[in-house]
Amino acid sequence: MNNYIYLSHNIIGELMYIFNNFIIYSVLGYILEIIISLIFNHNPSSGFMYGPYTPVYGIGICLIFSLFDKYKKIKPDFKKILVMFISSFILLTFLELIGGELLKLLYHIKLWDYTGLPLHLGKYISIEISTIWGIGTILIYLYLKPKTDKLAKKIPKWVTISILFIIIIDFIITNINLLKI
Repeated sequence: MNNYIYLSHNIIGELMYIFNNFIIYSVLGYILEIIISLIFNHNPSSGFMYGPYTPVYGIGICLIFSLFDKYKKIKPDFKKILVMFISSFILLTFLELIGGELLKLLYHIKLWDYTGLPLHLGKYISIEISTIWGIGTILIYLYLKPKTDKLAKKIPKWVTISILFIIIIDFIITNINLLKI
């Protein structure tokens, strides 16, 4: 019984840590999108939900962190960086494609369109953007993650649970409004 309680506590703690990273990077993704929109004179909005977060960034970075953690033993470092780049390039390209198609299919909205870029592959994939995501995630993992890890571990459980409920409520309201339920 003691082992079960200990194991259960570790699983809950790990899930809280992952969700806290999801929150942190969803908010940072939102801020990034707003800054990019302002720089390039686009409509300054990010994502399809109401809150100041863009979940696709949180989902993407949590997947990337999980994947990159498995590469720690790869040597030399150049080989590890190359594997990190290729895997993030592929994973995030796939995530953008799925995200774009799902938004179009479910909500009839298009939040991005790369057809104006020279190396686009349809509306939702661009070699240029995927390259930026690949390089960016490596830099985030190597330089920003150590700092955000400290923050993610310090967020009180009640704050994490409160934010989870806010995001769930936001998701429900967003779906009611977009699906006209």
